[in-house]
Amino acid sequence: MSFFFLHPLYLLALAATAIPLLIHLLNRRKVKRIRFPAVRFVLLSQRRISRSYRLRHWILLALRTFAVFLLVLLLAHPIFRTGAGLFAGGGPLSAVILLDNSLSMKWSGGSEGFKQAKDAARLLISSLNDGDRAAVVPTNRFDKSPIRLKGEKEILSRDAEAVQVSAGTADFSAALARAYELLREPAAQREIWLLTDMALTGWENFTIAALGQHDPLIPLKILRIGGKEEPLNATLKEVKMRGHGVGVGLPIHLEASVVNFGDREIKDLLVQLYIDERNREQKLISVPPKAEVGVGFVLQLARPGEHQGYVALKKDGLAGNPISYFTLQAQDKLRVLVVDGDPQTALVQSETFFLARALNPAGERDSSLFLPTVIIPEGMGSVALDAYQVVVLCNVSAVPDAFLARLREYLHKGGGLLLFLGDRVETENYNARLFDSSPPVLPARIREKRTISEAAAEKIEGVETAHPALQLFADERLRDSLQSAKVHGYFRTDRAGGSTLLSLAGGAPLLVEKKGGPGRVLFFTTAADRDWSDLPLKTAYLPLLQSLVSYVAGGKRGAMDPGVIVGNPKTFTLPPSYVGKSLQVIKPDRKERGIIFAAAGEKASAAFQENDLAGVYRLSPASADIGGAAQMYPVNSPFLESRLEAIGEQELKRKLEPIRAEILDREALEKGGTRTDLSLPLLFLLIATLASEGWLAQRF
Repeated sequence: MSFFFLHPLYLLALAATAIPLLIHLLNRRKVKRIRFPAVRFVLLSQRRISRSYRLRHWILLALRTFAVFLLVLLLAHPIFRTGAGLFAGGGPLSAVILLDNSLSMKWSGGSEGFKQAKDAARLLISSLNDGDRAAVVPTNRFDKSPIRLKGEKEILSRDAEAVQVSAGTADFSAALARAYELLREPAAQREIWLLTDMALTGWENFTIAALGQHDPLIPLKILRIGGKEEPLNATLKEVKMRGHGVGVGLPIHLEASVVNFGDREIKDLLVQLYIDERNREQKLISVPPKAEVGVGFVLQLARPGEHQGYVALKKDGLAGNPISYFTLQAQDKLRVLVVDGDPQTALVQSETFFLARALNPAGERDSSLFLPTVIIPEGMGSVALDAYQVVVLCNVSAVPDAFLARLREYLHKGGGLLLFLGDRVETENYNARLFDSSPPVLPARIREKRTISEAAAEKIEGVETAHPALQLFADERLRDSLQSAKVHGYFRTDRAGGSTLLSLAGGAPLLVEKKGGPGRVLFFTTAADRDWSDLPLKTAYLPLLQSLVSYVAGGKRGAMDPGVIVGNPKTFTLPPSYVGKSLQVIKPDRKERGIIFAAAGEKASAAFQENDLAGVYRLSPASADIGGAAQMYPVNSPFLESRLEAIGEQELKRKLEPIRAEILDREALEKGGTRTDLSLPLLFLLIATLASEGWLAQRF
């Protein structure tokens, strides 16, 4: 039910109702009073009579003022309406039909929600009259083509039919802002219709402040779409990996989280794991109401490289997104040459015992990504470095000339070097051969050795978690474990061209990286075993060593990519030499889009914005020369978009204030509405008022 004026500007003329009063005040006679005792009794009689005349004059003034008021209302053309439906007549209409095409509309009303919304849009379009104009605006819109008001019903119907269900959450702020922009042009009638299931997720992010400019005089009609019965409502929250790294032939532990949003238990829900379009495993589970259940899978990959996968839910009548995509980057075995500079007869006392166990805890070939081979310094002269991705030197006293030449060539080809010091290191030999020579291998000159008591040991304080080799330590528990380690022996270094990744509480560098060159070099100023620190006994030691070795190997460690959320950008970061190069992305619908790398600090960066579909995105073969970039990445719908809980009417109206919002059921639109033009009753009332004023004026 609503009441409005077709020509509200005429209401400004209500100020004219003061005209009769002004005329009355201007016509009042100002007379000079002269008192005559003889007429005193006549005046007393006149006062009694004048009271009656004064009342009659006030009645006449009220009738004349009311006549002006009715005339203004008549010109403004008031309309009283009940029900839903666009009504006929009353001047040209401009309307915007906002069609909620968020993912939740796919299941509202028993999987018929979006169809119901389109039927309602067609009904609104069919009720337009000649001279009326309208536009269909989806709430999730990635198409940048302009939208305008149109008067052709056939074109509007095609626009509504072309809208498809998106994979993301409704952006009501952007959609309403577009509607107000379209309705800025003056019209006799202006309305906004929003066809939505009122899903809570979309409205949680809406604020009037985010909407910006709006017109409270334009009525907002919200047509509620949906069914009366609540379906089984569940979805996949996420798929994550347990453990570290993804390697060929190694067991990979995945866990899918299934969420039940409904009030009923979901029984016999089939959960399937697909890798490279093959069904690898499936399980049947039950999910209690309002609960989350984890489903574990174990698989192995037979080849290195990238693999696409997804977990799917299957059950008749299930409402909610049934698929969660991910990709796996499988790494082949990483061969590591470890040189033990202080071997012992007892294995546990050797320099590399803890390091080798951190790289391969079980000591078996098929139990880890890393295959460490331990040799003594005497074997450095004959070992073939090209057979290994990483060389680790642990407390090696001196670097032989023959080995140094092959090490330089190895680093030039992109090999990695991780170097630990210790009590056997000859600093003069290291400085002369690895720092003072050209090009230098070490990132800093080694100075004097510093050893203190274990009671006075320094803790690790500085951790550069933004560095790729230490990103794992953004996790607070791992970082706390690392920073709890105490170091009581290390070498001081001169700050040179290297960057410090780990530092002690006193400021001394503990881990330094050499910048520049194809090969990567990381330099520890302490020992790899327990002689100078208790770091090997900490929980952080294993992920630290594995992450550092993976980093200096120059390749990306085998990992799982859970992807980005629909609507969010995917950013690619590469070395600065890629500035100006293009990257072609193939979307799941096989459409190809291009982006250009631009300079971003010391890197080249490009962001792909059109992640509007759920699925696996791939780089075009034309982009194969983009080194270091994964060739595919997944995009998933926000899991809360599968939640069918609706926002309450009163809460929604509070969010929309001061916009005038009326919430209607879909049935109200189908029944239509009634419209009453109040112009004719007002005309009769005006005529009666003027007639009464004339009759009373003659009588008085």
